[in-house]
Amino acid sequence: MSNTWKPERKKQIWNFREIPEDPAVTALMPGFEIQYMITKDTVEGNDHQAVFGHCVFPGPSSHDKHIHTKSAEIIYVIKGKVLSCYTDQNGEDVENLCGEGSATFAPPNVIHWVKNPFEEPAEFVFFYSCAHDIEDSGYFDYEPGMEQKIKDGFYK
Repeated sequence: MSNTWKPERKKQIWNFREIPEDPAVTALMPGFEIQYMITKDTVEGNDHQAVFGHCVFPGPSSHDKHIHTKSAEIIYVIKGKVLSCYTDQNGEDVENLCGEGSATFAPPNVIHWVKNPFEEPAEFVFFYSCAHDIEDSGYFDYEPGMEQKIKDGFYK
């Protein structure tokens, strides 16, 4: 998933309302509102430092299992609630309910995903460390056998 929108100029402060809907994101995740606010394309000097964005997940919906090989991911729930999920070291899927004011952390190389199984939309912000865009975070969609590939160091 790549953000195709590029601003006319870079600046240090962005409001999520300034960032238009991205057709590439909409095609992959219809009904979702996702703005990548802080990236290499939106601010000066962001060379592998951080990605920050804003999301609204309609209910019910989900973002499928994935990993970031080079970044930790943090989400902070503003409105509504989501299930923050990950696959533990035993290969078991774990779901944690995160309501308004909750933050969740996924370290690099941990399979994780977010679900909104509820009727109301969920609004949250997200952060990727040590990256300047989603590709730089080492993003990979889940595929069968990924757990062993992670252990074997396949995703670098």
